[in-house]
Amino acid sequence: MHHVRKAIVIAVTALLLGIAVPAAIFARGAQEAQWPAWDLRDGDYRGHFDDREHNVSVQITIEDEEIVGVSLRWAYYRGHDYRAADEDPLAGIFDQHVESLEYLIGARGVEEIVQRTIYMEGTPSGPALEAIATQEVDGFTAATIRSGKLGSAVRDAFNRGRYRE
Repeated sequence: MHHVRKAIVIAVTALLLGIAVPAAIFARGAQEAQWPAWDLRDGDYRGHFDDREHNVSVQITIEDEEIVGVSLRWAYYRGHDYRAADEDPLAGIFDQHVESLEYLIGARGVEEIVQRTIYMEGTPSGPALEAIATQEVDGFTAATIRSGKLGSAVRDAFNRGRYRE
């Protein structure tokens, strides 16, 4: 019986140390880390957003830590392909997505990319809103996109890392 208790004590101690030591290392590392910790090496980055109704995929090209190119690879809403639309409101919404994404061109470094992405989120504001030339999708709604899905896809692209050189 004594050996069983001793084995249980050793197992519990090992388990606690196994959890406590990595947790302490993680906590120390989290305090020192800066977010986001993106590695902006030259190349293409691809990201995606999907909430079952909206599906967006973007590609971003980086040179010297600057966004030099963007593309909306695909965009769907409830099965409707914005890219294939040739009539408003879907065609206008596609144009708004592209124009909002193009606002990122010229952003240099993590801080500026994050700042521009923040302007894009929700209902675009400030310079991101000014970058959208297609303000009215139809005369009735005068709708402007909510581009949180684009911002999410951009973050996903950089979180995933470089797709290709």
